[in-house]
Amino acid sequence: MSTPMIHLAVVDDHILFRKGLSALISGFPNMEVLFEAGDGQEALERLDQGLVPDVVLMDLQMPVLDGLQTVRLLRVQYPQVRTIIISMHDEPELIDSLRAEGAHGYLLKNASPEEVHRAILSVLGQDTPASRIISARF
Repeated sequence: MSTPMIHLAVVDDHILFRKGLSALISGFPNMEVLFEAGDGQEALERLDQGLVPDVVLMDLQMPVLDGLQTVRLLRVQYPQVRTIIISMHDEPELIDSLRAEGAHGYLLKNASPEEVHRAILSVLGQDTPASRIISARF
């Protein structure tokens, strides 16, 4: 029996970071990037077109529609989608407020590939001791 594919979206206004994160995720087993977007509005438009990922990895600070505003909209319009905010800010109050608004996870932009992998599995309820061992081998 094969493991189902996890579909993701990467939303960040910095093209190089977005492309790099997408390439990293594409190297993880059973994970596929459905789409990339430069801001929350573009991401919501893609979801409205029927491209609904399991997980959205999203920058906090973006033009047009930022990460916090997008999390609020996703929570209402697409409650099945899990969101992980990615930011350079490490303030506990910010992280707590993002979780209170509906974000399912939080990563710093200097996270290791293993931490990214684990965070994705974790928000989907798939972070088992075995997945931690497997992700540590990358």
